[in-house]
Amino acid sequence: MADHLAAWLRLLDQFESALDAADGHVVPQDFEPPPGPPPEELRERAEAILARQQLMISSVITSRAKVARQLAALRRVPTTPADAPAYLDIEG
Repeated sequence: MADHLAAWLRLLDQFESALDAADGHVVPQDFEPPPGPPPEELRERAEAILARQQLMISSVITSRAKVARQLAALRRVPTTPADAPAYLDIEG
């Protein structure tokens, strides 16, 4: 039982570390879930981690949509030939 609890604690630590470092460089790590369900005493912590992961996923989806809209807007900007004047006549 102690090994089972220790395995779940290591996994939850790994998930929390990845969430804490989400704004920096995160080295992806493979993981193998411990056998069986998480121990009841870790349930609250596991649920909190899941909630943080879901918020992070939502944030990434929102950011991705914003970037896609910006890229689409940039693609609609007409290109000008290289020999076109590089000024705007505002008095003219």
